Amino acid sequence: MDIKIILLLIVLIVCLHKNKEGLETVNVKDHFKNLMDKFETIFPKNNRNAGGVQFYHHIYNNRNMLTKELFMLYNTYYCGVSGSPVDPKRGNTYDIIEVSNNDNTKKYVGKYYRCCWPCLCDVMKYAKAEVFTVELSDGPHEHIVLVIDDPCYKEDEIPKEVSSFTCENDITLNGIRSNSGKLIFAVLHEHTEYNNEDEYSDEHKVNLKKVKDKCRERMETDVDDLMGGMGDIFAKLATI
Repeated sequence: MDIKIILLLIVLIVCLHKNKEGLETVNVKDHFKNLMDKFETIFPKNNRNAGGVQFYHHIYNNRNMLTKELFMLYNTYYCGVSGSPVDPKRGNTYDIIEVSNNDNTKKYVGKYYRCCWPCLCDVMKYAKAEVFTVELSDGPHEHIVLVIDDPCYKEDEIPKEVSSFTCENDITLNGIRSNSGKLIFAVLHEHTEYNNEDEYSDEHKVNLKKVKDKCRERMETDVDDLMGGMGDIFAKLATI
């Protein structure tokens, strides 16, 4: 083959690869903007404190228009604990955490997208993990959701900083319930299921040690004594 033709093919492949990467980057940003454009719809009072429940509710309600890939992508755009948007422009916005299932017989280890590190601690301490299936535009999708008890059971005890829950007859109307009846507030991404910690991969052991070392003091602190981080509000909400 002529050397000029070979060089031309190489240039075309490189250009196509760059264009593909560029389009993917633009799409990620566009999808984030699309979700943020719905902020006032999701939070009519413009208060997203502990609003992970409402973010998941909105994304779930648009499931017929979302593929599995897009559904999971949209669920990386917010911190379920604080309700804070997680802009993909920030770069690495997740850490590895572990969360037990409802009867503490299994542990799920995976990526949690967060605004700040205290949220990691509060998920591990106050949340549970469940398997949940959603019907999307390209079929059913099984994933791991993070859940808490419905705070509308005791509406008068919901922290004053939280105004995003629409309660009626002791039930949250703007939230999605898991199979156990708990409220879904976030997704655990790229998870691995373990029966016990002895089974953990070396990579998970290393990453979890860093997170647990950082979280040790916070996780040993009572809810009423927590100071710092939006998780303080979430912790009170999850322990009503």
